[in-house]
Amino acid sequence: MRNRISCSAQELNQLDADMIQSVVGGTVFEEGNQYFSAQRVKVLEADQTQITAEVNGVYGVYSQTIKLRAGTLSTRCSCPSTEQPFCRHCVAVLLHQFHNGSSLKPSAKENHKDPVPSSDTQGRVGASYSEESAGAGDLNFWEAILFIDWVQKAVGLLGREATLPPVPDSLGGVAREWVGVIERLNSHCLEGEEDRIDALRSLQSAEGMVENLTKKLDVLKVEAEVAQENCRALEKRVKHLQEALAKLSKTSN
Repeated sequence: MRNRISCSAQELNQLDADMIQSVVGGTVFEEGNQYFSAQRVKVLEADQTQITAEVNGVYGVYSQTIKLRAGTLSTRCSCPSTEQPFCRHCVAVLLHQFHNGSSLKPSAKENHKDPVPSSDTQGRVGASYSEESAGAGDLNFWEAILFIDWVQKAVGLLGREATLPPVPDSLGGVAREWVGVIERLNSHCLEGEEDRIDALRSLQSAEGMVENLTKKLDVLKVEAEVAQENCRALEKRVKHLQEALAKLSKTSN
């Protein structure tokens, strides 16, 4: 997720908590502040106008790149969030920069006084440019290998076990996001299986109740038939008594 907004600050560590909250709103700010307070922010490289970091989110580790250039604040995060104007992970990074900016090391670009970059610096700049162009969602070779190995182990457990194999600590970015997706899918499968088992148990219980009610109904039918026979016998007896009473009354007269 990429965003750009106008910004009057000249340096990133000038963005205090009140300014950040006024831009993103209370809910996103509180979430980002919780990540910052829980020390989930890991700064990879930072200076006064640019910072590259990682935040350990709920469903994985996300990468952030934040720049302040010519009155424009640019934020990029590998998370799938639609929070505007930037996500909680960028909020956490900005809060970390505000509170710890003075103790952060300047970037390699500022430290290097030689106008001709060394081969090491060229490699870092080239890698940074490549990452910028490709986007935070690309997998490198080793992450792909680790992810495929984890998936192969997890496939046999999907829908069966609540806990999937442990995720390698070095696995991050989009691979970590997909791990989170698979783990949520597994949870949904288990919930669906539990619901199916509960429904089956309820059905079996209902069938048992129907069977018991059917037996009781059969007993009641027998009792009703007996009651009907008794009623017909009583009607005949009443009729005989009425006839005998009529004869007795006629004899008396």
